[in-house]
Amino acid sequence: MNIEEKEKIEIEFWKNARHENPSEFSVHSFLSKTLQLQTFHKKIHKRIQFIRNSKNVLELGSGQGWASCFLKKWFLPHSKFTVTDISPYAIASVKYWEEIYDIKIDETHACKSYQLPFDDNSFDLIFCYAAAHHFVKIEETLNEVKRVLKKNGSCIFFYEPTSSKLFYKLHMKYVNSLDPSTPEDVLIPAEMEKIANRVGLTYYHFYDVESQHIRSLFLGFYFKFISTFGFLKRILPSSSDFVFVNED
Repeated sequence: MNIEEKEKIEIEFWKNARHENPSEFSVHSFLSKTLQLQTFHKKIHKRIQFIRNSKNVLELGSGQGWASCFLKKWFLPHSKFTVTDISPYAIASVKYWEEIYDIKIDETHACKSYQLPFDDNSFDLIFCYAAAHHFVKIEETLNEVKRVLKKNGSCIFFYEPTSSKLFYKLHMKYVNSLDPSTPEDVLIPAEMEKIANRVGLTYYHFYDVESQHIRSLFLGFYFKFISTFGFLKRILPSSSDFVFVNED
């Protein structure tokens, strides 16, 4: 499948999704995102040193923008928030979460993660939650991140599926079996570090084994097992947070 086909699927998903299309706000969507918020909330606290005092915040691949609404409401109420997603149908649903959290997102844009319509040095913080593995051009995206980040600004990719090269194909098969509606990738930390170095961003990687949904007894045991034997996270399928800092 080529890039154009993948991007079309991502765009159209939000138009036709049974529970997440812009024509209505469903109870299913609310409950699903509320479950995800439990994990997001934990991760905010773990990476708070990269988040606090951010005045201009950009979310990439935001979907309906619920993560930005939550972050603005409870952590950065006086900051300016800009929300982006490749799909205008996703962006059209931001209004529902603004109403739930009684806040206002300052700007919304339907754009690609590697073609951002913003000036250089615009943001203190850029983040995405469980979205970077959908980006079809990771290096080009991080080049744009580098361009629009202010000096000492941070970019955080929260909750990304990761694997070593050895288990990449296996983990790819697994994550795409969970939700076949949109194509997904798996990030290889060693490759992400190389990309960060080429782009000129300081790189931090945190293995952080979390699961929004423990779908089986085996999966629960698996996460417990690799958490206990930390060295296995470098080899076996896991999940991670990636942080990139613009020190130039």
